Amino acid sequence: MKTRYLMIGGSLLLLSLGFSIVGFIKVLAPTDVEKNDAHKTKGTQAKNSREIISIESKKNQADAVYQKVNSAVVTVYGAKELGSGMVVRPDGLVLTNKHVVENSAFPTVKTASGEVYEAEVIDFDLRYDLAIVRLNTKATAPTVLPTVILANTLRLQPGDRVYAIGSPGGKAGTMTTGTFLRTTEQGSLQLSSGLLSPGNSGGPLLNANGEVVGINKGVLEDDTGIATSVIAIKELLTRYDAIRDRPKK
Repeated sequence: MKTRYLMIGGSLLLLSLGFSIVGFIKVLAPTDVEKNDAHKTKGTQAKNSREIISIESKKNQADAVYQKVNSAVVTVYGAKELGSGMVVRPDGLVLTNKHVVENSAFPTVKTASGEVYEAEVIDFDLRYDLAIVRLNTKATAPTVLPTVILANTLRLQPGDRVYAIGSPGGKAGTMTTGTFLRTTEQGSLQLSSGLLSPGNSGGPLLNANGEVVGINKGVLEDDTGIATSVIAIKELLTRYDAIRDRPKK
């Protein structure tokens, strides 16, 4: 399937029945049908109660994920495109998609708190559409930025709830929820339709613990989402660290 990238161009009513017979009231006993109806009503009420608790639990979980991660999600402005990104190192190392910063060696990055930084693309991975961007934080006072937490392993099962935070429609700090569908033959993560939209490219895909399990990339022809696995993210960061720490001759 062809992938479409996701940057933005340019009361219960009770009836009592009584019959007066020779000066006394005879209360009618419930029939078997009425007993069954009453049983069904109680069952429905219990089910509705469980559903309300479940919805509230999911909302609380989503709120917790958002509060944990949003401060480390950024908006990335390329030459002609707008996408998302995530801070992976407190000194200003940001991960995004390569296609977001295409033809832009020096993109502009805006943090969740509103600070705007000039940045530079310092490494990329064409196979997985990844790019590492370094923020120019030296122009201001020493800065320690909030960072995302990368999941140690990819432990997602079909149907697991996942979260995406980014700048869909240009609205920074927007979170959407969906489900994980499967891992594709190419190792990408396929997600339920409606989770991703233009502007989500480069933003984090999160599990219920608020850990990054992938980086959002695009949508397929059937509108299901696609993301690059955290495994590829860690491989790129490991390679970057190895090159950076290599002794200079």
